[in-house]
Amino acid sequence: MRILFVSGTAVGGSASSTRELATALADRGHEVGLLARVATAPRRWMLQHRLVNLAVAREGSAIGRGAALAAGRIGRRARPVRTGPFREWSTILVENSLSGVRAEFAPDVVVASSIGRMAWRAVRAELAAAGVPSVLYLREESAIGHLAVSDAPPDLLLANAHQHEAAARAAGFTAHVVPSVVDLSRARVTTTREVVLFVNPVEVSGRDLAVGVARACPDLRFAFVESWPLSDAERRWLDDACAGLANVERRPRVDDLRLLYGDARVLLVPYRTNGRPRVVLEAQANGIPVLATDLPALTEAVGPGGIAVPVDAGPGEWAMRLRELLDPTRYDALVAAAREHAHRPEVDPGAIVTRFEDLLRPLVAGSVGAP
Repeated sequence: MRILFVSGTAVGGSASSTRELATALADRGHEVGLLARVATAPRRWMLQHRLVNLAVAREGSAIGRGAALAAGRIGRRARPVRTGPFREWSTILVENSLSGVRAEFAPDVVVASSIGRMAWRAVRAELAAAGVPSVLYLREESAIGHLAVSDAPPDLLLANAHQHEAAARAAGFTAHVVPSVVDLSRARVTTTREVVLFVNPVEVSGRDLAVGVARACPDLRFAFVESWPLSDAERRWLDDACAGLANVERRPRVDDLRLLYGDARVLLVPYRTNGRPRVVLEAQANGIPVLATDLPALTEAVGPGGIAVPVDAGPGEWAMRLRELLDPTRYDALVAAAREHAHRPEVDPGAIVTRFEDLLRPLVAGSVGAP
């Protein structure tokens, strides 16, 4: 099969899992490409969105047609960034670059994930007009709106969490659970268990709670590690919030995941988004228990290998639960449970890739609406 992935992000867990899936598929003999959005031109991106909104508001008028034409010209050319083991292009607007990449790559099927609603609507329309099967891979709860709000269902719907599948079913759509591929071999390490690890200190990851917990536990060491590129405003917020916290060490992003988890004692996940982050599985594979918000998809990921904290809990309750987790009478059992949970058959990369192939083959063969 010739499979083209379209990702609304080039960084973070979603992009990493997409690349690992692409690599595994290429290793099995498929021709694979990835078109990924990079946030390198925010002004042009915002201009395009404003033009699209104007085109929708003035649809049918000369102004609307002009706005639509101008919006479609922004970011049309994708930049090649990789040739093997799969091909990759970067762009500021996947919806505008897709036609060129599609003409060059000639995919049998296009799989979109972590994509904005406006972009998905345009991508879905282009693929439908061209007769190319589309797949939407739900990795975030917000993507359910692509179905119910945008009324742009794909030919095949996948979900990386059972919670997302249930949400799609409640909205009247059938989704197939295909967990994100996570190559654990890159993350395996014998941790020295020294710090409370918090990855990606941005607002949606619960940075305010993480800072509050660190302030409430001055006797514990914390490591705040960057993942997504931080904006100037985010960096200033973090500088101010961590000022005077001698127990917080700020660390830059690392590509070597062994460095990320090498001294972790517990993974702190006070996320505000209902997703299934790969850091949970990577940490648990190293026997690192997880303290996480009790959002459904997140607790699904954590399972018995950690403790869930109510979504409305404040820093004081989070600090109390952290101390419960670290209590010697409980910690060792959670370490063992974390390791066992990370080895469940559902997250085996080989099985995931096979399921992905099995779901796409009927679609490519012409059986739209796969089993």
